[in-house]
Amino acid sequence: GCIDALGPSSLARFSNSPFLFKFQQQGAATTLYCATAPELEGLGGMYFNNCCRCLPSQEAQNEMTARALWELSCKWEIGKSLG
Repeated sequence: GCIDALGPSSLARFSNSPFLFKFQQQGAATTLYCATAPELEGLGGMYFNNCCRCLPSQEAQNEMTARALWELSCKWEIGKSLG
């Protein structure tokens, strides 16, 4: 979901779902957990959501989608460097 840095009402008007948005602390929790949890020391290549290890979606595991996203990202970076 999105991180609503301005509070729960600023982005809520764009969504019918109250579960789409998170407060800053909620949005940062998984990243902080993965960066600091002693039990994850030396481990990598795992997917976490809401501080829980889980399998990525089928689309996230699709090689063709990954390649297309990589190529698009490279194009964006090249465009940024050209100004």
